Amino acid sequence: MNTTLRSLLAVGILLSVGGTYQPPLLSDPSLRENTQPVRERDPARAILYLGRGNALVGEGKFAAAVEQFRRAAAYDPLNVNIYVNLGYVLDRLGRYEQALAELAQAQQLDPQNVTVYLNTGNSYINLKKFTEALAPLQRAAELAPSNHLAHVNRAVALRALGQHAAAAESFGIASELEPANPALVFNWALSLSQAGDNAAAIEKYQRVITLAPDHLPAYLNCAILLDKENRRPEAITILKAALPTAPGDETLRELLGRLEK
Repeated sequence: MNTTLRSLLAVGILLSVGGTYQPPLLSDPSLRENTQPVRERDPARAILYLGRGNALVGEGKFAAAVEQFRRAAAYDPLNVNIYVNLGYVLDRLGRYEQALAELAQAQQLDPQNVTVYLNTGNSYINLKKFTEALAPLQRAAELAPSNHLAHVNRAVALRALGQHAAAAESFGIASELEPANPALVFNWALSLSQAGDNAAAIEKYQRVITLAPDHLPAYLNCAILLDKENRRPEAITILKAALPTAPGDETLRELLGRLEK
């Protein structure tokens, strides 16, 4: 009886968060800094600060962008895009609880906003509050069934909770929405194997290899599962097919050598 030679290769968690909601806008260089509480709404002025903030996000200056977005919110507290963007940059700064507070405000303003739910789920994932992440991500998927990011992030949370069959289902939906994305199919295969469906996982790893012939982890994991399913000749064949992609890889040669004994 064959035994598994090594555990499946670990895979980096796929965390994909929707980008800032409002596209960059030109700012007015003559706009004076807002240093006092605003008593009247001024949506046009708020848009100018929003544009400044978005430009800073594009430059990776997230801390500076927070200040601009806060000024925008002072001028127009009813603009949902401001709170979405605040949540986004606060999350990027690792200030997840603050991000969630801003996103909660955005949700109150626009309960149908997919990006709000997507980013809320992502911030919960970053806090490792995976159970809390599920509801907003499920809502995002309901509002926009074709948004693959909602399914990916939901799968990440489910995997972290050990719900591998459900994670595989969500990765599968995401993969069918983005069929040319080998990373999604790889994660689908990994969750299938973790759920105990080795035959389906093998088929998905083979799909990864078709999409990305240089994807060494797919070859290795596929061979491990083939050997586990008493299909050693196929495992050897697939490892040999991987040799041109990574001729000097020690793990590949070690695994092939052990299978050929």
